[in-house]
Formats: sequence, structure tokens, C-alpha cells
Amino acid sequence: MPRNVADVQAAVKCAYNSGIRVTVKGGGHSYGAYGLVGAMVIDMVEFQAVTLDSTTKIANVGGGARLGNMASQIFNLNQRALPHGTCPGVGVGGHAPLGGFGYDSRNWGLLVDTIVALDVVLANGTATSVSATQHPELFWALRGAGPGFAVVTTFHFQTLPAPSVNINYGYTYVFNSASSAASGFQYATNWALQNAPKELGFGIYVGDGKEFVIQGVYYGSKSAFTTLITPLLTGMKTYNQGKTPSTSVVQLGWIDSLTALAGSSLTTPPNGDGGHDNFYVKSLDTHQAAPLSLAALKTLFTYLTTAPPSGSAWFIIANLYGGPGSKITSFPPSTDPASTSSYAGRDSGYVWQLYGYVTNTQAPYIPAITGFVKGMVDSLGSEAAGLPAYAPYADTALSQAEAQTRYWGGGVARLKTIKTQVDPKGILYNPQGF
Repeated sequence: MPRNVADVQAAVKCAYNSGIRVTVKGGGHSYGAYGLVGAMVIDMVEFQAVTLDSTTKIANVGGGARLGNMASQIFNLNQRALPHGTCPGVGVGGHAPLGGFGYDSRNWGLLVDTIVALDVVLANGTATSVSATQHPELFWALRGAGPGFAVVTTFHFQTLPAPSVNINYGYTYVFNSASSAASGFQYATNWALQNAPKELGFGIYVGDGKEFVIQGVYYGSKSAFTTLITPLLTGMKTYNQGKTPSTSVVQLGWIDSLTALAGSSLTTPPNGDGGHDNFYVKSLDTHQAAPLSLAALKTLFTYLTTAPPSGSAWFIIANLYGGPGSKITSFPPSTDPASTSSYAGRDSGYVWQLYGYVTNTQAPYIPAITGFVKGMVDSLGSEAAGLPAYAPYADTALSQAEAQTRYWGGGVARLKTIKTQVDPKGILYNPQGF
């Protein structure tokens, strides 16, 4: 548990000289617990500082900070904000370098897109700063495929003004059949792909084979949101026997909006929130130009009406990344490190998380959950075969080679080259990374 950069350097140099692997624990929310698989684990829990440059409005965030604490402190400093996930206990050290999606990402980009520089310790123990002009290839790699290239001690994020008006919304539908649920799901997801402005954060949470929740945040006035969402709600009645959904629409300030999304206080103990889960997850990154067909969705929703393994439960979340004007998909497709990154999902329509878990969090894992979750993907047939995946939803069943291809696509060869340049001994380790 290093207290400062010099301590990180000493630890990494020790590992480098001894030829042992190092992993970095930036938080505690890793789906594969990959921060705990090295011979030496560097826990960044002491790196909690959050400051804000009053001129540039760049936030300087320690590599061990948690999202909830970071968000609160940045807002308190100057009513500033960043795009990021909803779970306050997630560590910025793993979230930011691999993408970092939030409902505000279509409006602002992913958290990785706001990184303007990083302070790092290299595999040989050298401390340096990385940016578009200093170590540009490493800067490209760290923004999208971060773990395994350097130990990030401080992130430098370009913040944005926190919106004062945020419309948190949720519409819960209970359909009379899996077929009608699939039809409603397709209608809703296609509507958003075609009509959702970048100010609309949009996702669907599926709780069983006949029920789902359309949810998210609109970053604008309540009247504008009502005008925008009414055609969707009208169209959905066609698939739900004319019924109206259970509805929640609330106007909130920035911090209250984040707190509502979290379902708990944003304040998190630096060494963890105590949460625990036994689970298996898969993810799918469907292309904006090729949404899943109705036939595939009907097969999926029919599969979801079968009972999961005894003692387990599941959920699916599909979050909108694409659509009109999305900052995620309109990020400049250039090879210039100043204007792009190694994050590979720039043509995403939706990113799916398919999750099965043990209902008693203290009970052992139930192996049959793995097969049940894999069955979700298999039910989609050939349309799901070979689709990209989202690295933060680490699928622990994937081999390193398959994970690299699914997570980083055409960037793999370039990332391997950079890895050999900055870490020729392979000291910094990630089982699915580089």
C-alpha cells in the first residue's frame, strides 16, 4: 500500500529487478478480481486526493479514488462534473482506462475521453507524465487498454459544468408474453437509436422474461423531455395491449441525480464499500448499423422465461451508446493520440451486460450459472457470434487471446507493440490484457 509516488517506484523496481509480476488494485469492483492475481499487488488506496485547477478546470484525481467520492469532491470544488458509471464504490483506476460509461456519456463522451494527461510509474520504476505530446503512444494505449502498461498514480480529467437540471426517469413494462416483450424491446431500442438526442441517457433493464424498465437521465428541461419521450410511450402501447407503464420521472440537481442512480450515498470508504457478489457475466457490443433482429430477440426473451439455477437470479442491461450526435460514436476516428484512444467501441449501438448471480451473497458460487448466462448469448444465434465485448464487464471464461480480440479489436497488434516497448519483461500483468 504505497503512500506516495516514491513508494510506487520502489515497489515496481523491486519487482522489475526480481522478475516477478505486478498487478495494481485501483479499487475493488473488478469483475475478475484481476487486481489480486499478481505475485506483488500494489493497492492504490492511499491515492485519494482530488483537486481542481481553477483556470483550466482540469481535475487531478488519485489512482485509488472511488467514483462517488470523486464526483462529490469535484462538484463541491466548482460545480464541475465528469461522465462515469453509477456505482459509487467503483475505482477510477480501472474504470477510466477501460472506457468508463455513464448515462451522460452520449452527451459528454466516456470518462476515458476526458483524460488529458496521466502521471504514471513505468515497469522499470521510472515516474513520468504521459499526454498527447509526451509518450503519445503510451497515452493512446492507456486510454482504453490501461491495465498492464503503467501504474497510474494521478489522472488528469477535463471537467465540464455540472447540469443543474437532470430528469431521472423510469418506465416499467410487464408484458403478457415473451414475444410481445421482445417486440416492445426492439421498438424501444430502435426508437432510441434513431431519435434520441445526445442529451438523453437511455438504457433498458430486463428483470425477467416478460418485464423490463426503460430508464436513464435526460440532461435538459422536464418540458423538453416530455415532448421527446411521448412518441416512444405512445408507440410502446401497441406492444402492451394499450397499457401505460409504471412511471417515475423526477427533476433533480446533479448530486441528487447521481445519488438516485446509485441507490445509496455517494460517499464510499476508500478501502471499499463492503459489497460482495458471486456471479458470472458476459457482454455484447452490438453495432449501431446492425441491431439485433426481432427473431433473435424473441428467442432470447423466450429463453429468459425458463427458471435459472436454484439459488440464483439474473438481469440484463442494454445501454445506448450510439444514436444521433452521440459523443461516444463521434469521437474522431484518427490515429493521432491527441484525438483518439485505444478504446474500440466507437461504432457501438448498444452495450449489453448479461449477469447471473447467487442470491445469497455468502454462499458459494453455483457453477450452473455460467451455463445459464452463456445460454442467453447462445439464444441469439449467429447474430451474436463474434461480437465485440466491453472490457470492464470482464468475462472470466475468455482466454487472453480471445479477450484481447473481443475488447480491443483492430488495436491489438499496436497495443502488443507498445507493451513490448514499455514493459519488455512483462512485469505489469493483467490476465486478459497485455
